Amino acid sequence: MRLLLTVTVTRKTLTRAVLTLVGIAALGGFVWSAGPGAIVDNVRRIGWGFFALIAVSSVWRGFASTAMWLLFEKEHGLSWVKVMQIRWAGEALNSLMPFGNVGGEPVKAMLLGREIPGTEATGYVLLDKTIFFMGSVVFMTSGVLIGAVVLADHPAVLFGTVGLMVPWVAVLGWIVWRQAKGDFVVQVSRVLKLLRINLSEKTRAKLVRVDGTMQQFWKERRGRFLLSLSLHTIARLFRAVDVWLCVVLLGETISWSGAYFTAAVGMLVSATFFFIPGALGASEGGHAFVFDLIGLGVTAGVTVGLVRRIRNYTISAVGYAMFVAWPSKKDAAAEKDATA
Repeated sequence: MRLLLTVTVTRKTLTRAVLTLVGIAALGGFVWSAGPGAIVDNVRRIGWGFFALIAVSSVWRGFASTAMWLLFEKEHGLSWVKVMQIRWAGEALNSLMPFGNVGGEPVKAMLLGREIPGTEATGYVLLDKTIFFMGSVVFMTSGVLIGAVVLADHPAVLFGTVGLMVPWVAVLGWIVWRQAKGDFVVQVSRVLKLLRINLSEKTRAKLVRVDGTMQQFWKERRGRFLLSLSLHTIARLFRAVDVWLCVVLLGETISWSGAYFTAAVGMLVSATFFFIPGALGASEGGHAFVFDLIGLGVTAGVTVGLVRRIRNYTISAVGYAMFVAWPSKKDAAAEKDATA
């Protein structure tokens, strides 16, 4: 069993390394085709405006943190600041580590587990991630509808975008269905069993309790779900503001519908190429493709994609530093005893 796990980990590490190199190569190709000198000039134009982009990103992260905070009961005693810190630290690892968009979720559950029971913590993290993806799907779907107007002369692009959307809607629908039914985590554990990863009885019992937390939420907290979904969707809308501001800082103009469609497609491309760490190259390529279609050019598209990536890495580095400096479980327990 130990040998099997070692071989599995080695294969995953090798696969991630290869995919990272593929992403770097793709990114390099887009930068080369756009012109490195022109990109550098564009970045210089943005200048101090980079901090305005950080401010916009902070706003949508604030909305997302509020959306998660609203999921909890009053008796949990969780402050908005604590939830924001936990979510920020987890999202930092999602951005910086080569695990797609889920690598930071165990970290969120671990940190949250110091405040509330562990199985509840895991359940709420999964709920927040699910509603987060639902907000993203709402945003991407509305972006595709706007794209029907922006790219009326490019039906093939629209059909391709819709084709990319369908699988995500189907997967998300299945996840919500199984969570409401109360056996989502158990179903996932069955997949692990097919991969010859056997779980202990104690672990399986914990998974059942996690499913119970999520099932109870879907049955009894529909109002909170709608409010949380609304806030996550609003947070997504600020990505359109982000694209619009990037273009303005470059000295160009873009319509609100164009910025909205570009942000939605950028998110869809990143989600589709989740297997490439950080969607390296794919995100920049998506920006370049759409910018070229709406007349702003490949260079502007690659620049905007790069600047947004650098900004996200900057914010994530702060979140990662917060995680590294986070008090240990022993220190946190001592602090709680001291304030009790």
